[in-house]
Parts: sequence; structure tokens; C-alpha cells
Amino acid sequence: MSILKSALIILILALSIHARSIEDIKKSGEIIIAVYKDFPPYSFKEKGVAKGIDVDLGKKVAKALGVKPVWYFTGFDEDLAADLRNTISRGNKVHKNRADVMFRIPYDYTYMRLTDKQTGELQNDMVTIKGPYQSEKWVIATHKKIIPKITTLGIFAYQTIGVEVDMLPDLHLSGFARGLIRKNVKHYRNFNDAIRDFKLGKIDAIAGLKTQLEYLLDYKNNKDKYYISDNIPMMKSKWDLATAVRSNYRALSYFIDGVIEKAYKNGEIKNIFNKYGVDYLPPIARTQ
Repeated sequence: MSILKSALIILILALSIHARSIEDIKKSGEIIIAVYKDFPPYSFKEKGVAKGIDVDLGKKVAKALGVKPVWYFTGFDEDLAADLRNTISRGNKVHKNRADVMFRIPYDYTYMRLTDKQTGELQNDMVTIKGPYQSEKWVIATHKKIIPKITTLGIFAYQTIGVEVDMLPDLHLSGFARGLIRKNVKHYRNFNDAIRDFKLGKIDAIAGLKTQLEYLLDYKNNKDKYYISDNIPMMKSKWDLATAVRSNYRALSYFIDGVIEKAYKNGEIKNIFNKYGVDYLPPIARTQ
């Protein structure tokens, strides 16, 4: 193999692992879209086929660009900043690949302005976050016959509640009233295990994301069995979700924002949520 040919192959491989401009995406005929793996109803695989709310929204972005969506399923790292580094800004630690866009990123001004404690630099200066498409919140689901309504967390001094370990509801509930209800907070490393125990009646309640609980409990068809709270008392629990793109490709982020804005206004996003049997909460940023 000639030196020139080898150099050309290396150059092509180097270009392929980097996030790209709209023009590069169109030339390649595909857009690489990052979504979280095993995270229904947002993004998951069923018999090898990508499905979920974020997947359906990603398909709309790909269609608007006239390209094919290529799914980059990623796991949760130590925090969101690490997820963005590994998926968008720097690339995966092992295979070095980057996605062109990532879904399910908090659209929050405070978060976007967070600085590194050691350097003082912005944590997320390598990405631009735009295109809010949903509002999400933490809630509590209960067995209606046992806990028909929640007005205070004090009820969990007598009833059990499941939480995913180290998530915000875990920290809030475990520390509530100086540990008053800690003994009845049951910790799970896998949220699906908490759902299983809740359905079996091994725990009286479960704290989690509203959309996820509605989907996993088939809440629309089981409102006689379950109650879902409006929020978690004494806890700020509502925020917008959006998309992230590498900061030097802002034109792509504005394009995606336009696609999402159109889908929001014509009701397509709400229809996607209805498809998965969950109620849609419009993003705060688009309703103010």
C-alpha cells in the first residue's frame, strides 16, 4: 500500500470520528445521534430495533436533513459533564467516536454556566445546548389502596418507598427531617428492580421520573391501581430537556432547534408522547 493511500485512509478515519457540520452530515448521508441505552420510554431497543421518544425525535431531525439516523447508544457516566465529554466534545475513551447530537440534556441556564472548581472555566464550553422539547419532573407513584394521596413525606415514616441509589429523590428522601423516614427508603441500583418490587407489592411507593413511571406502570390503563403525585413535596423537581451539539457547529444546533420548534407547534411531539402512553409536559422555555 502506498504512503499516499495510507495517509488518505488515516485522514478519512480521523474525520469520521469527529462531530460534523451540516454540510458534512449531508455529504455522508447520515447523522450520528446519541441517546441513552436501556432507558424506556426515552430510548431503548426492542428486538434489535431502536425505539423511544428521543429516537422518534431524532428521526425527525434526520428526515429534515435528508439523511439516515445512526444511533449511538451510550451509558450514564459519573455525571452529565462526563456524558457530554465522552459523547459530544472529546469522544468515547475507547473507540474515540463522537455523536453529532445528543438528546435528553438539561436546558438550564445555571447548569450551562457551571464552572470547574479548579480552573474556573465553564464545564460545558465545548457544547451548545438548544432545542428544548420536553419538561420532566420527579414524582412519586403509590399503590392507591395503601396511599391514595401524598400531602407530606411524613407518611413514609410508616410506609416504604423505593428509590434508585444516589439519584436526587434518594438524597432528598433519605435526608428528609434529619433522617425521619430513612429506615423506610429502600435503595435499588437498577430502577427496573424497584419497579418489579413495586408491582409485586413489596414496597408501597416508588420515586422516579414522571414520564418513566407512567410508561413502566402503564399508568393510563391503571389509574384505578396507582396514584402519581404532582411532584415530590419540598423538592424542586421540574426542568426542561434539550439537545447538545459541539459548540463549533452552532449552525447545526440552530437547525435542530428549528425542527423541534416546528414539531412542538404542530403537535407532533405531543403525538410521540401519546404513542408511548404518557402525558406530555411542554418545555417551560417554549411556554413562557
